[in-house]
Amino acid sequence: MKLFLKILIVLFFIYSCKKKPKSSTVDSAKLYTFISLKADRDSIQKGNVTNIKADFSGSGTCSWAASAGDIFGSGNIILFGASSCCSGNHTITCTLADSNKNTESKSIVIKVN
Repeated sequence: MKLFLKILIVLFFIYSCKKKPKSSTVDSAKLYTFISLKADRDSIQKGNVTNIKADFSGSGTCSWAASAGDIFGSGNIILFGASSCCSGNHTITCTLADSNKNTESKSIVIKVN
């Protein structure tokens, strides 16, 4: 019985001294709230430009991509330039990321005539 009790006490100390993993709820919590993605104009002529703005609160960084055309600038406001050769609907996507590696993307379509 004494041996069993000693083993039980030793096992208790071994398992109670192990580090418990940190809760991931704080680490995975987004540090931002993506509010909207808006363009000054949703239809432009070939060769023209329009401003596009990502509204968000909190801390994060923006990266941009376009299915066609050019993106000028960085941050939460960029200038989208429609190339002179491509008409149609062009999708511009803003991806917001925070220091916890959380990401969220929003897209907007600009019609190029």
